[in-house]
Amino acid sequence: MPKPSQPDLFAASLEGFTPLNGNGPRLWIRRMVIWNSPDDAPIRDIKLRKGLNIVWSPDADADGAPMGHGGGKTSFCRLIRYCLGEDSFGTDLQRQRIAAAMPAAYVGAEVMLDGEQWNVIRPIGAGAGGGSHCAIRGGSLESLVQGELPNSTMGPLRQAIVKKVMPLSAPHMPVGSSSDDAWEAALAWMTRDQECRLRDILEWRSSETQSRSPSRNMSKPDRLKVVRLLLKALQQDEIDATRRAQGHKQRAEEATRRKQRVEWLRDDIARNLSEIFGGDPADETAPDFWANRANAAASAQRLSVDPQIDQKLADGRALCDEKEAHLQKIKTRLAEIDAVLPELNNLLRIFGEKVPRASLDALDVSDPRCLSCGQSLPPDARIFIDQQQGILNGLIAEQKDAEDRRTSLLSEQQVARADLALAQQQFDQAKAVLVNLQQKAKETAESLASATGYVTLTTRYPEYLSEITRHDAEAKRELELEANERRAANDTRAASQDIVQRLSELFHMTVQFLIPDGATGRVLLTENDIRPDVGLHGDLTTAAVDSLKVVAFDFAALLLTMEGKTELPGLWLHDSPREADLGLVIYHRLFELALWLETQTDAPQFQYIVTTTTAPPEKLRGDPWRVLELSSAPSDRRLFRRDL
Repeated sequence: MPKPSQPDLFAASLEGFTPLNGNGPRLWIRRMVIWNSPDDAPIRDIKLRKGLNIVWSPDADADGAPMGHGGGKTSFCRLIRYCLGEDSFGTDLQRQRIAAAMPAAYVGAEVMLDGEQWNVIRPIGAGAGGGSHCAIRGGSLESLVQGELPNSTMGPLRQAIVKKVMPLSAPHMPVGSSSDDAWEAALAWMTRDQECRLRDILEWRSSETQSRSPSRNMSKPDRLKVVRLLLKALQQDEIDATRRAQGHKQRAEEATRRKQRVEWLRDDIARNLSEIFGGDPADETAPDFWANRANAAASAQRLSVDPQIDQKLADGRALCDEKEAHLQKIKTRLAEIDAVLPELNNLLRIFGEKVPRASLDALDVSDPRCLSCGQSLPPDARIFIDQQQGILNGLIAEQKDAEDRRTSLLSEQQVARADLALAQQQFDQAKAVLVNLQQKAKETAESLASATGYVTLTTRYPEYLSEITRHDAEAKRELELEANERRAANDTRAASQDIVQRLSELFHMTVQFLIPDGATGRVLLTENDIRPDVGLHGDLTTAAVDSLKVVAFDFAALLLTMEGKTELPGLWLHDSPREADLGLVIYHRLFELALWLETQTDAPQFQYIVTTTTAPPEKLRGDPWRVLELSSAPSDRRLFRRDL
């Protein structure tokens, strides 16, 4: 590969940088392919390389060339992230447009991990949400995309990266126990969103990109922890001491809250006792005064209690039950009479119809004669006469019996109604007496309970002070233990300063080259922050220097990785660093730095992918460093070779 001449400034700026010599970065992308469908030839087959990889979309010029934006640089970066295991490759709108234009599309990548090739195939068309995904070691992209994919998850690749590259940091990542999430958190730092605009070293994912990376919901302290773990600037002893310190702090806060609750309760009781019995809560003798007054009030209340109240209540309940039972008995009998009388009235109506007919029948047979000759019937006919008379007599007897029963029931009903009124009155009187007794007993019990309760309060009141003291002592003890653990964590952190110091030195070297006019740089590590500072005639806080800090910090982390001192894999991606923020000279020096790093080992020990609309240095605008050139027009020069 051709190697341009090395800039003279590097020899001084990066003196002392000692990269390890190996076969290449531990993780890098060798090739990315985009298919419109598995049956078609690729629409993009992009070969990437170890070292510097430039994706250039030339910006508009005075002759009216198409603008550099809109060619697909960010989509390229998102697809790289997608092939490395991130769960999304664009916003909802972008994915919908790709699915509509290329429903059967796939993306694939040859991923090199510790010298072994992994092949990744992932859908980006209409089936991206539920399609088959594949990450497998060995084989070829072509055979995979045209055959049946052997698995449907990116888990094997993510887990292999974690196992090989970040075995010590992954178990402590603030994303749970998932190896997949641990890798995605690391990937977020190495491939930050363009929309984050290089504002801060701990800003990696912007909400507007709709990334599904677990890092998007991380707090800043958690992202700091990810960086420190990957830089090996966070040791197990510090993690354990910090966790113990946080536990002591939490217990101290809980003890303080318990103390406050008891104090509030004690103050409320003091105000209540003062209102009831008088006395000043601030007076030390008030508790004894309240106790004496409460005991005296309780004794007086006990003396005022009717000693016969329980017996009176029992007698009242018994009398009330007796009157209620008598009342219910009368009501039951009246209900029975009311049920029988309609039946008797109906029966008497029937008798009123039958008896006259039976009387006529008996009269007709009393002097029976033949209807044709008028002669008297023979004596045998008397049997029939007797039968008719018997029927009449029976009906008359039954009618009389029914009338007698009805008369008796009406009389009983009249008496029962009078008895019911009396029984209701007696029951109401007994119930009223019982209610009065119960109310009196309740009031007496409440008064006695209140008086006894005040005795209990005055007895309990002094105990609150000892409880407050106990909680206060517990809080102080936990705070002291927290302070001890913080000191232990600080001591352990101090032991990590060697790696931070080396990172700071590399950051200083990077800044010195990028801004050669007396610029200085350093990285400071505290419990809650890791802060890169740049000095040039004093600290600078402009947007340009803020962006410079982020880029220089990332490069310092890359240099430290090349020295074999981190759990980073040696891959970095910057999506369109803003030349407008950095200035063209500094912007070009970034490319020069990456180029120089290629020359320091037999094979480049890193892969740096950078997209740009601003032209890179002239010597880097062609092969092998420019791996892809895009444009917004015509459409076949866009990443997907079409308008979406």
